[in-house]
Amino acid sequence: MTWPAKLSAGLFIVLTIATSCEDPSNIGLELDPENNQIGVFYQEISLSASVVLQDSLSTINTGVIIYGNEESDFFGKTESIGYTRLFFNRDIARPKENAVLDSVRFLISMREVLTADTINPKTINVHLLTEQIQDVDYFNFSSVAYEPTPSFSATFNFTNRQDTIVSTKINNALTQEIFSELKDGRYFQDIFSFREFLPGLAFKAEEGENVGFTTFIGNNTGFIFYFKNEGDTVSRAYPIATGINFNLARHFSQVINDPTGTPIEVVTEKNKAYELPDFVGSKATMGLQVKLDFSPLDTFLDTLSNVNFNQVMLEMGPLIDFSIIESPLTLIPYFTNETNRLLFRKDGFPLIVQPDGSVQVDAETGEPAFTFNAAHLTLTSNQKTYTQFITSHINAIYRNKINRTDVLLVPGFVNRQTQNISQDFRSNLKEYVVGQNTIKLKIFYSRSRSL
Repeated sequence: MTWPAKLSAGLFIVLTIATSCEDPSNIGLELDPENNQIGVFYQEISLSASVVLQDSLSTINTGVIIYGNEESDFFGKTESIGYTRLFFNRDIARPKENAVLDSVRFLISMREVLTADTINPKTINVHLLTEQIQDVDYFNFSSVAYEPTPSFSATFNFTNRQDTIVSTKINNALTQEIFSELKDGRYFQDIFSFREFLPGLAFKAEEGENVGFTTFIGNNTGFIFYFKNEGDTVSRAYPIATGINFNLARHFSQVINDPTGTPIEVVTEKNKAYELPDFVGSKATMGLQVKLDFSPLDTFLDTLSNVNFNQVMLEMGPLIDFSIIESPLTLIPYFTNETNRLLFRKDGFPLIVQPDGSVQVDAETGEPAFTFNAAHLTLTSNQKTYTQFITSHINAIYRNKINRTDVLLVPGFVNRQTQNISQDFRSNLKEYVVGQNTIKLKIFYSRSRSL
């Protein structure tokens, strides 16, 4: 069965509520007809969605590199490559001239492994850069040159755990050359000479394994050379890693997408909204995001008078073929308009839909409030449907406190405690797909009636 057929088979039946010719304030299903004081009504509004490919998505120095080789019916073929410089530690004694190399291990600190197949081992290929990473900004379309043949490859089993440190033993021409230069020391006098010798590494996944990796940059990703100086009884260790303590090497990630034969094949221009007939979806560092058209809300609100919204839930899903083993994307609902870009307040803070119970309007400026909080869309416990209550937001629109805008769903999380907005849309390869006919506002509202 194809994936569109699977969707049709799995959709639940939604009650459609027709608009009657009676008092417009009574539009909707009356839930409490016996109460002659308060009328409680329910209305369901379908929202259409489009996809927007974000322009100039910076991936520089996110703390992680992403790399993978994936293929899906909606997104097509996606290859990601992670690039990073290396560091050496001047505070650790280098091998002496007569030192003997015992062994070399290469460590990789995994943040997550995204795959539906954890039974079969996955291969990581590491290539030596032939071009230096410069002190400039790099984007998800950027690249630097690297050796076409991997300097080494390693295969790991991630059946039991994905967020772990894996390592492999290496003994090849590259490690022998690095150890020889470590003893000589000419390339280890300063960072510039070192980068001439070792520009850095490119990480790639094996084609056909349908996997995406996210690796931490730092002490636990890189080489460790174990050696003995003359007279030593135990091995010493010398690291050449992607970070020293909290000093991380410069790094970025590239995403190459081929959507041929998929629904998103038509998406060719950046920051343009494309309406797709059946499905919409988002893939983080690829920069593809979902835009929700809230204009049907205008027609509904224009029919109402003297009402209060008791509960409004935005629902999107169920997800199509969702089988990623790690935590799903959390989505931040940003205000947007015909530009298909994020909108900002005069003070530079982004306009984000605020959660229920939070301040919706800035009392000083009259602009929509920004409180380092968000009405995040998260998956339900069965990881099938995105939901969030936006009652306070809709009440503020109805009372003309804030303007109704469309919403751009961007992967990330607004942390009120740390006052930080994490940007998952540039630090992993997570994705989701939903049917166009599954995006709805579910509205409970009431109005007072005269005796």
